[in-house]
Amino acid sequence: MSGERRTSELQRNIHGISQKVLIQQLRELEKDGLVRRYVYQQMPPKVEYSLTEYGVTANKIVEVMCSWGKENIKIRQQQGEDIVLLEDRSPGNFEDSLNKG
Repeated sequence: MSGERRTSELQRNIHGISQKVLIQQLRELEKDGLVRRYVYQQMPPKVEYSLTEYGVTANKIVEVMCSWGKENIKIRQQQGEDIVLLEDRSPGNFEDSLNKG
């Protein structure tokens, strides 16, 4: 992820996540120093999130995990298991949300 993202934008791009769960996760990531939260003093309220420098260091780990997961799913599909990836079912996905910039 590069740049700032509003909560609603993240929620649209993460299939099936509720606003409550998203905010809980963002707060945990903020507490852990991976995400920066910026609150604009305006009405209506506006909050944006961005990765910290420390958060950016996790990108390589996430990319490796995504690659492993996709390869694992291909193997399982070749063995006859019926698996459909979220990115195959919805226009926006978590990985795209993180990589938009």
